This record gives sequence, structure tokens and C-alpha cells, in this order.
Amino acid sequence: MLKLFSRTATIAACIALTAALLPCTSSADTQPLADSGLDYSEYVGTVNNPAAGYTNTIWAVCKPDSTPVYSPTAKLVLFFIDIGAFSSGMNGTKNSDGTYTACEDIPLDETFFDSWRQTFENCRKNGCTVAVRFRYDANGSDNPEPASFDALLSHIDQLTKHDFFGQAGDMLVYVESGFVGKWGEQHGGNYTSLEYKARLLQKLLEAVPDPVPVTVRTPNIFAEWAGIKQSEISGSELVDSLTSSKYCPDIQKYRARIGLYDDGYMGSDSDLGTYADRVSDTTWLGRQTLTSYFGGEFSGNLEFAQKYGTYLPENAIPEMYKTHLSYINSNIFQLYKNYTFGADCDVSGVDNSAYYGSTTFDFIRDHLGYRLVLRGSELTPETVQGGTADVRFTVENTGFAGIIPPCRSYVILERDGLYHCAKADIDCREWRSCTKTVNSFSVQLPDDIEAGSWNVYFKADIGHEFTPEAPEKGAVRFANNGTWNGVLGANLLGSINVKKADAPTSGGGFCVVGCEDGASSKMYSYRDIITVDGALSHANEWTAENVIAKSESGTEMSVRADGKYLYVMAKMPTGAKAPVYNIQLHRAGDNEYFWLYYASNGFVYFNKSAYDGCLCKWQGDTVEYRLPFDIFGISGGDELKDIRVFLQDSGNDWKLMGDISAKEVAVPDTPAEFEAAEKLLIGDANCDKKVTVADAVAILQYIANKDRFMLTGAGRKNADCCNVGDGITGSDALAIQKLDAGVITSLPLTTADQQ
Repeated sequence: MLKLFSRTATIAACIALTAALLPCTSSADTQPLADSGLDYSEYVGTVNNPAAGYTNTIWAVCKPDSTPVYSPTAKLVLFFIDIGAFSSGMNGTKNSDGTYTACEDIPLDETFFDSWRQTFENCRKNGCTVAVRFRYDANGSDNPEPASFDALLSHIDQLTKHDFFGQAGDMLVYVESGFVGKWGEQHGGNYTSLEYKARLLQKLLEAVPDPVPVTVRTPNIFAEWAGIKQSEISGSELVDSLTSSKYCPDIQKYRARIGLYDDGYMGSDSDLGTYADRVSDTTWLGRQTLTSYFGGEFSGNLEFAQKYGTYLPENAIPEMYKTHLSYINSNIFQLYKNYTFGADCDVSGVDNSAYYGSTTFDFIRDHLGYRLVLRGSELTPETVQGGTADVRFTVENTGFAGIIPPCRSYVILERDGLYHCAKADIDCREWRSCTKTVNSFSVQLPDDIEAGSWNVYFKADIGHEFTPEAPEKGAVRFANNGTWNGVLGANLLGSINVKKADAPTSGGGFCVVGCEDGASSKMYSYRDIITVDGALSHANEWTAENVIAKSESGTEMSVRADGKYLYVMAKMPTGAKAPVYNIQLHRAGDNEYFWLYYASNGFVYFNKSAYDGCLCKWQGDTVEYRLPFDIFGISGGDELKDIRVFLQDSGNDWKLMGDISAKEVAVPDTPAEFEAAEKLLIGDANCDKKVTVADAVAILQYIANKDRFMLTGAGRKNADCCNVGDGITGSDALAIQKLDAGVITSLPLTTADQQ
């Protein structure tokens, strides 16, 4: 199939290409595109996107027969995996005079690999992207590694044999080379010479699946690995011409995956020894991090850092753009809150004027990694059922970096909670920092799409494939007001008016024209989806019928379920400096008691052994919980003795800020339906697998009050059984009554049939 659009074509080229190649199934190829009317200004605030920004760093301590299972919920989770207990350099004993007696090097055990498989599965359930650093020390101990370098390499061989990195799959976005030295920072160890670190780098490049980046601690490790002097790494022609070295048989095969983690960031002119020549080394780094990661942590010694000018905003921010800073462990210098961001910190090629007057701290925090702003969007204003429509939109990346991991792209056509989704051939990794990119595509509409106005969304996912049950996982959000659909995890581009066609025109389903694997004839509904994001994600997510408790002060609690999870939402007064959201529940039968709470610093407490799959998110006065049935030993229809949700302020002597409870609560027995609309029984509006007068009643109720009397995606499709394509009307209910009475023998009904 011909590819009918270009990812980064200029506007003129897109118009010419579209005019030359689009099939003449509608007037789309002759209509001028119309501006969507959306807000193209940059939203000022944090956009918490996957695979970049603040890292939620987990210090995982693993011991023989004892490796914990974790269930984080952050968008980017960095695991510092301490395997010192498997190393003779750390698992020995010390006598009273401090003499150390080494024990033995121990292979990683099955408990280790089983636990990490469970942890990665939890990360997958929770929508995380992940990164890892292995280390033998977490306390600054000298020489923590195994007795021989080969013993260290054997641990990496075990990781390869057990497919450790493959278990993380697409969630894995980078690996810090770690392993040797104190804290895995590659100094103060037995194997921290450049030769050892270059060997370690090559070993990890071979063990970690392509294209996942492997980052080094200092640029001279790259130089040693590549077989050149560190002073030469800024020479692009030299680096581009390298073929092999004594460490690597094919330099160009691996080079683009090498990045850098800087644990002394902004700590001095050399970042505490990270750089030999800051200008030269950061020039090299800026090219490397077009395809790999740069991040780390700000120096912990701010007083020492202030002896140098490196940290000053007018110096630091341009360098952040130059080196493409993607992540930080949330320890940005607090003094940046005393600096105001303005034009003196601007760089060429990007419009940051929306942040003039904000603190430098806020600017840095919000521009870590990529930050995508919709700067324009035009669409075919009108087409017909089965016709085509064109879309052209412009994205500016105002962030320090681009998107590094593979990114799946989709186009979604949505109306009233029902939507089609199809893959698109747009590579968001081409949206580089300080660039504007024009993107164009054409969509083919289904013949039987309902007439009316349909919203067009662009969806980009990192680390997770689209599923109708959780379409928001791994979703990338644009930094605009009024464009984000949190349920779909998609960004609004505008709307297209679809008119009824006189006759079928295409015979196909919804697809992005030219995308070979993008065809889709399915229609989904998000009306039954609960999105745990601490907000009312759509009109039907939480309604009055879900409320189980309410107080005079306005505090209230609601419950829903989908056959797998119990969802609890509560509204609480705001104002806590450091909120801690608690939920407690008792099972009625055996009086089993559960207490789970989430603190604002990331700490999670559960009075049982594991809380895998649990989620808690809050915004403003709303908190939402997701509680897996299997963790709490409940199922739909069970009775809970009581549920309590309360809010404490750990920053104010744990003051109780809000509290609500409900007794004798029945777990809802209403599993959500994520059913593709092609599974049809024409006329079966209530989806009970038969067509009766009850379906006519369901249609009339829906027409009277769509918010109260909802139909599922399949139900809406089935209901349109008279004059298919004109929407759900009283004629559909009448047709079903005629079928039930035997006046007609089959559905659907056409205008001619009625006459």
C-alpha cells in the first residue's frame, strides 16, 4: 500500500502529496483544511509523562532467598538493585578492629529472578516505565565487588540467561552501567579502572536488548571503549568513522545507545570529576543523547557548588538544552526557587515565553526530558460515511530532550464515549528538542460510522501497547490546556463533521491511510472505564448512584467495580502540607481487616504482605483507589463490614483533615464490558443476547436521558437498526417492536422497508 503522508513534511509538501494520492471517496481532497480552534499556547505546569522527568528511585536490597517484590506507580521508576549480599566483597564479616574477612561469591538465585518477574508485572499493571542500576554497595563501602571480575561478569551472564532485561520488555527505557565501585558510581572499587569499565560497558551493551540505552558514569569511559583519546570525542567526523576497538568489534552497531548518568550534576566546573573538558565533553554528550539518555542527580554539596558559576541559571539552562537532560531524582537545587526565569536563560529555536516570571526551579522541573506543545491543528471540516479526512498538526518540543524509547502512535476517532482506534505511522522520536514538526495523516472512515461530529485525537504510548481496558497506560500528554483526554490517554486535534452517505463508499473499517498495520473496524466504549488519576475523567466515571456515604461538610465516598478491581473515590477538603491518604476495610464474613495508605513522599504502608496492583492518586479534593479483588480476598456481590477513607497531614503533626466511612457495603457485581462493536446482534440494545421489546424500552430511555440510561458500545451499535447510520432514534425502537410483534421478520430496516 502506498504511504500517503510524510512524518515531518513541510506544509506545502503535505498538501501536494495529499492532493496527488488520496482516493476520491469524498470531498476531503478538494476542501481546504480548517483550523481546529484549540488553544495553542503552552500550559504552565508539570506534565507527568512516561520515560522522563523525576525518577521515583527505589533502593532494592536483594539477598539469597530474600528478594522483595515491589509495586511502584510512578511514570519513571529507577531501581537501584543492591546485590552486595551475593558478593564476597560485601557479605563477609568484620571483627572488632575492623578487619574484613571475605565470604564467597554467590550466584543470583531463583528467588531473585522470580521476585523481579513479579515486580515487573506489577510495573506493567501500574503503567510504569522503568530503569535499572545494579550495584554491590549502597553505603559508600570500598571495594564491594566480587573477588574476580569474571565473577562479576557471571552475574551479568545470569541476567542474560534468565532474560532479566527482556522480562521488563518495552517498559525498560535505560540501564545505568553501575555494578562497580561505591554506590555503583564506578569509583572506589577493585574494578574501576577505565579498562574494566570499558569491558563492563561492552558486556552490558550485549546483554541489554537493542535499542535500550546503556549509560556510563563519565565520558572517558566512552573514549576508552571507542579506542580514542578523551580530548577527541567532540570530533563528530572522527567518532562517526570509528569501526572497532579492542573492546568492541562493531562500534557503530552500539554507539548510539551509549549515554551518561551524572551523580555530581552542577557540583563544580567538572561536575565533581565527571568532565575533563566541560565544553568538549558536553559537545560529545549533546550528540549522543539524541538517541540515548542523560540524567542523574544534582550534587549534594550545594555550598561547594556555589564556588563555581556552572550552576547559575544563565549557564545551567542552556547546557541542559545542549546535553538533553532527560531525568533527575527530584533533588534540584532548592535555591533555584529564588531565581526568576526570563529571557536571559533563553536558547535559540524554542519559545519559552510562557514561563517568563516563573521560578527557575519550576522551569527546570517542567522541562526535564521532552515537553510537547501543540502549536497548530487543521482538519478536513466535513466528510461522509466511508469517506476520508485529512489532518495536519504542528508540535513544538520545548523540553530539554527528545523522546528516546520507541513510541507507538495511534489516531482515535471519538464521539460520546465511543471510539475507534487505529495505528499511525508517526515517529514521535523525530520531535527533537527546540524544533517544530509538522505532521500529516489521512483517515479512512467506516461506512457505518454514525453521522455527526467526531473528535480526532492523537495518541502516543511509551512502554505499553494500547488496550481498551487501560488505554491511558504509557500515554504521552501535550502541554496545552483543553486538549487532554485522561481516559483515552490522547490529545485532541479537533473535530470532523461526518454526513450520511447516499451509498456505501469504502467497504472498510477505520484506519490511517497508508499505515500497513493500522486498519481497525472495532469500536470501543470508555463509559465503563474507571481511570485512577484523582479526577473525574469522564461524565459517567462517578455518578450519584455510586455514592455510599456523604457528610454535611461535603465529604463523600463512592464505590464501583469492574469484576477485577474495587474502586473507591472520596472527596476530602484540601490544605494538607504533606497529605497521607488512608483506606481501611473489613470483610464481613471473617472480619479480616485491611489498612493501606499512601504518603506524599512516595511511602506506602499496607498491613498485609503485598499490595501488588493497588493504586492511589489524588488531585485537589479528590482521591481515587484501585484495590485488586485477589489482594483483598473479595469478589462481586460480597459484603464488606465497613469502608473508611481518611486524610492526615504528616507535615502538621498528622492532623486529621478529613474522614468518612460507610457500613455494610456490597461489592458491586458489575463487570465492565470492553466489547468490540463488530460482535453484533442487530437490535440487541441491552446486550442480553436476544432482541425483544425490552430493547425498544432501552432505546427510548437512552434517547430521553443519555447520562442516566447508558448503552454500552456494542449496545449503541446494535440499537441503530432502522436506517443504519442516522444514529439512535425512535424509529429504531419502533422497528424492534415490529419485529417482536411479527410484523417484520428481520433487521436492519431501511427507508424502503418502512414504506
